[in-house]
Amino acid sequence: MSAPRTVTLQTVDRGPVTIPEPGWCRGHEGEPPVYRSDITHNSVTVKAAAHTDSRGRVQLLQAHISHAPYLELHTEPDPVVSVQLDCVEDFTAEDIPQLLEGLRSAERVLTFVAAEALRLRGEQS
Repeated sequence: MSAPRTVTLQTVDRGPVTIPEPGWCRGHEGEPPVYRSDITHNSVTVKAAAHTDSRGRVQLLQAHISHAPYLELHTEPDPVVSVQLDCVEDFTAEDIPQLLEGLRSAERVLTFVAAEALRLRGEQS
């Protein structure tokens, strides 16, 4: 069994802090120093979009797994699913079937990310 991965991050309030880094974290390269309570591990981002005749490709949402292990106000004992909804558009009636297919794709994306977050929660127990 390999040793857990760690990362040392420069913080504003505590100087260098070495913490465990989950294997799913995309890394912290290039991030500016933050307060220890703001340290957040994020996975890669997955996206869902629709392709419509009148608007072309329309981004619907982005999602990723996130965990802020030292968060103080709203503690996160487990990874959460971070979701950003992106679409505010007017569509023609003919675009709606294409938009609905994109929303079904968004549902599949969120289902996958949520299942992965639940799996990771089980690994932490």
